[in-house]
Amino acid sequence: MLERWNRWLQDHPRLAGASLFLMTYVVFCGTLSNLFVHDDIPQVLENPYLRNPGLWTRIFTGSVWSFRGPAQRDNMYRPLQFITYWALYRLKGPNPFIYHFALLLFYAAAVWLVFRLACELLPNSLLAFAGALLWALHPLHVETVAWISALPDLGAGYFYLLAFLLFVRAERTGDSAMGGYLLAAAAYFPALFFKEMALTFPLLLLVYWFFFPGKLSWEGKLFRWMIYVAPVVVYLVIRIAVLGRFSEAHDLFKPTWRMGAVALGLLGQHARLFFWPRYLSIFRSFDLVSSLHSPWPELALLILVAALFLRKREPMLGFLLIWWGVTLLPTLDVRQVNLPVADRFSFLPTVGPCLALACFVLDWLPRRLARPRTVPALGLGVLMVLWTVQDVRSVPRWHDNVTLWDQAYLASPNSALAHMLRGVVLQQRDGKMDAAAQEYRLAIQLNLASERPLAGVTTDCYVLLGQVANIQGRMQEGVEDYKQALRVAPGNALAYKALGIVYFPRGNYAQSKVYFQKAVELDPQELESRFYLGTCLLKLGDPRGAAAQFRAARLSDATYYEAYEAEARALEAAGDKAEAARVRASVPKH
Repeated sequence: MLERWNRWLQDHPRLAGASLFLMTYVVFCGTLSNLFVHDDIPQVLENPYLRNPGLWTRIFTGSVWSFRGPAQRDNMYRPLQFITYWALYRLKGPNPFIYHFALLLFYAAAVWLVFRLACELLPNSLLAFAGALLWALHPLHVETVAWISALPDLGAGYFYLLAFLLFVRAERTGDSAMGGYLLAAAAYFPALFFKEMALTFPLLLLVYWFFFPGKLSWEGKLFRWMIYVAPVVVYLVIRIAVLGRFSEAHDLFKPTWRMGAVALGLLGQHARLFFWPRYLSIFRSFDLVSSLHSPWPELALLILVAALFLRKREPMLGFLLIWWGVTLLPTLDVRQVNLPVADRFSFLPTVGPCLALACFVLDWLPRRLARPRTVPALGLGVLMVLWTVQDVRSVPRWHDNVTLWDQAYLASPNSALAHMLRGVVLQQRDGKMDAAAQEYRLAIQLNLASERPLAGVTTDCYVLLGQVANIQGRMQEGVEDYKQALRVAPGNALAYKALGIVYFPRGNYAQSKVYFQKAVELDPQELESRFYLGTCLLKLGDPRGAAAQFRAARLSDATYYEAYEAEARALEAAGDKAEAARVRASVPKH
């Protein structure tokens, strides 16, 4: 029976690919009803580079969070993520459906690519189909396909796979004219501008040649390899020119024993998630001691070492296992990532082990045991059904922030971020201020005790504690919390804005102006701070200065209708009625 399926798949590769595409779409179509969650909200809904079509060039001249002002520094240069958002925003505006639809199509297309790649690498179409379907259904991928902000992983993974497919085809056809290799390099180039993990591609090619030497000399391979190094060099030049640095990490090329231990522990956690994808969470904590005392790091190392020994007898199986280790490398340096272990990090790495699992169950094991493949195939089918059920159940957890944060709180009880956001839910949804403050304090403790404390988490918690104190009428305590946030992160515009809001309703416009001015300097695109600053200036007798602030706000976002009327009133107060009339006439229709 399995042989008949194999023949059908070989005779109908397009139908096989289309069926994989369709199955993927059906399993994950529940994402289409989900909303914007977590980072989607600032990156899409609050991003002036998307709202204002004239600011699109700034997407290429700053980091991921640069739209929040010059004080915001991060280690991510991903312009293709935001130019994709920009195009979707022009198409349908801030409608979550179009973003989720684009991600779902992108993901299904990536599944098709995995199938085509597997057809090139594996001995028959049945193995390729089973491996691609395993990869499509792996529960670790729910985060990538359900979360709009995971587009960098999806985009980088797609072009990475396309480039490797074209490279393998060029290798198999012996393309002496280099056209196939150049085409693969061209496909690889966009992957770098989606996410930094694409930097592993040249290393993966060396690993491929190690397992499949072929007839070409290493001198000839080195010449071909340089074709793929060239895009990396161009990317690094652009990255350093834009960000001013390659990485935020200090002593990047000075490894320590602790860094090695952390990398081993992280590798073990990724292995655990592949083999036992339970309790998945957007915010996962990492404890070095407990991780190293688990069997997972040793199992991960054993798999990688065993893969090297398979080079002679089962080179493809060995290469697919090493694929996992190579593509995971960028995530094993905890200095380079905000979260130590995230589901989306496994999007590309799991291609190798999923294809290897299909080979092991449907080919290697039956050959060694001299048994038909029917029973192992049934076992693989049961695994796919279980994964499908988990996928369908997991997708609704990404519907909105409250649902997502509640699930993360239960799945990651030691995560600082989970506790902070649990506090936000208690504060904003339930009105339980004391319980929320308790969560914020616990989040600060967990963050400071973590392997890599995040200044942003501690700062945000102090700002939230200040909000709670102000709501409860403890103004001075709230002010002290905001100032503590600034001591942790002196360039935090949100803390300055919060301080301005404290004094504004009390009529202390001079003090309020000082804080709002600082907030605007740190984050020029933050419209509410500009509006407050303009109002303060108007109250303090500076209508021209106020009009300038309102004008800057509406130029940043043409749909900020309140700013037009506020500017017009400020101009009238300054005696310029003609300009005020012109501003009112320029309000866009809505």
